[in-house]
Amino acid sequence: MESCLTQNCAAVSSGTATGLIFTQLFKTLLTAQCALNADDLYPRDRTSDVLKENPEFDFIIIGAGTAGSALASRLSEIKKWKILLVEEGENPSLSSRIPGLWPTLFHSEEDYAYETEPNDNYCLGQKTKRCYWPRGKALGGSSAMNAMLYIRGNDRDYNQWAEMGNKGWSFDEVLPYFRKSESYNPDFAAQNGKHYFGTDGPLRIRKFNHSSTSLPDILVKAAREVGLPILETFNTKNYIGYGYSDVNSDNGLRVNVAEAYLSLAKNRNNLYVLKSTKAEQIIMSEKTAKGVRLRLQDGQILNVKASKEVILSAGSIATPQILMLSGIGPRYHLEEIGIQTLVDLPVGKHLQDHIMSYGVHMTFLNKTAVPLKTTDGLDEAYKYLMYRSGYLSSAGVVLLSFLNVHDPLSEYPNIEFHHSHIPSRQFVQLETVISAYHISDEIGDELRKLLAVQDLFFTLPTLLNPKSLGEIKLRSADPKEKVKIISNQLEHPYDMETMVKSIEFLRLLLKTDSLKKLGMKLNILNIPGCKDTKPDSKEYWECNFRHTGTTIFHPVGTAKMGPKDDPGAVVDTRLKVHGVEKLRVIDASIMPKITSGNINSPTLMISEKGADMIKADWLVKDEL
Repeated sequence: MESCLTQNCAAVSSGTATGLIFTQLFKTLLTAQCALNADDLYPRDRTSDVLKENPEFDFIIIGAGTAGSALASRLSEIKKWKILLVEEGENPSLSSRIPGLWPTLFHSEEDYAYETEPNDNYCLGQKTKRCYWPRGKALGGSSAMNAMLYIRGNDRDYNQWAEMGNKGWSFDEVLPYFRKSESYNPDFAAQNGKHYFGTDGPLRIRKFNHSSTSLPDILVKAAREVGLPILETFNTKNYIGYGYSDVNSDNGLRVNVAEAYLSLAKNRNNLYVLKSTKAEQIIMSEKTAKGVRLRLQDGQILNVKASKEVILSAGSIATPQILMLSGIGPRYHLEEIGIQTLVDLPVGKHLQDHIMSYGVHMTFLNKTAVPLKTTDGLDEAYKYLMYRSGYLSSAGVVLLSFLNVHDPLSEYPNIEFHHSHIPSRQFVQLETVISAYHISDEIGDELRKLLAVQDLFFTLPTLLNPKSLGEIKLRSADPKEKVKIISNQLEHPYDMETMVKSIEFLRLLLKTDSLKKLGMKLNILNIPGCKDTKPDSKEYWECNFRHTGTTIFHPVGTAKMGPKDDPGAVVDTRLKVHGVEKLRVIDASIMPKITSGNINSPTLMISEKGADMIKADWLVKDEL
């Protein structure tokens, strides 16, 4: 911080009283800005050490995202083990620490910026008719660029995993690993059921301390009118209702998983972190993983050895890519690419994602709106730098709701609404949304016209239990080429039916006194490709969703966990790759069924549980 202040304050000096006051204010603001810099929380890059020492590692972890960062921290607790953590990105940027700036990280150097393959049935309202899939490229991975929502899913999710043959993965068996990772406020935990929450784990979890408008509170009143519960948290035994999400944020700052976990391990000599380094291929000896082929920042190729295990934590897109490049995958696909098949497994199959639509929103004329001033942005920056408050201290999506639109009596939701309010004429916020979701110029212009005269309240209906399955495929045998993402979203009739059914709930909500007072209406977005449908009809909404349906950034399942007799399984219940020795996958790609909520929390649980499995397997062997 001292160097930051020295560089920026050297030119500011004056002998007058006014000058001294200005200088002090400038230094105070600069100190607050420099305090956002978190580089000293992360381990240093040890590329030079690896090149000089050429060590053999016990474990090599590919990917320092949510799973990889936590795993590296936990395994390096064993001092006699030498751990290598490989990350293609660098430290998260200063901007990533500010919750309100999360959409600006899309299309940045911290984003892999994937796109789906074009299809006539989905992503029609996005630029180039491809859905944009951001993925984090930095220590902390997507936890360093997401909306920070901390949602575990529900007990049925994990009980279904166990029922599919995955012993040890029922809700009661995974709950301790959620708790192990969490640092909830002890008072909050005591008030909401101590059994459900951890209070001394690495990841701090709180509520956002700011909502930019009062509209979420009005929605809560409307929810009460239709008889829905208002929940303090979605992470206990109650899953249906409205509430303000728990988030991995504290004191107005993002807490990404690398910050939470690797800060504990940054000074451990047995942890080697390579940054700006791409893992291209697993080095195999017949059907045993021996190490990893790496490409360093300068283009140099480096082969590193692992005496115990190679662990893939590269995520649901890169993990299947690396497996297939290493000869582990569907034989027919590898042969068409020209890769020799070592182990024939359904790698890349079973891709699941939560589909969200940005084409569903309510509009109303805000009679109390205050015109924007040119200084508002400066005011918000000042509030944030000085007090960690204001618009920038929140991700904008503060209010969530979970509902079952097919069975109102069900305990379990099938739709999640992410609510976000953009007041009239606040075009900067709208442009951020348009860019973040890759919205086409035609639909973007329609949204701009609406915002010029009315407030927009996005509801973002999100399908929780999709039945459509996609696939990750190689484009070629070149590790530098991005994979093909074939999402197949809304392909199954149930998925489209459930999304359309969500509109009925919104119509019910609009009949409440709370929303009638605002004059709020369900907007029928003018989509050029849907002109031949009757407005607000079933056909219109199906067309709408084919244009505006997109990812909510939750891909899972491409290295599915399951017993040996499961034809769709890639890893077993201890996360070892079937038919391969000394190779595991520990990340969101192992999920046999997507959870009913945002996936960062379950991914962290998988890492905590995986770390304990590795310790149990190898500490006993080391003692023999």
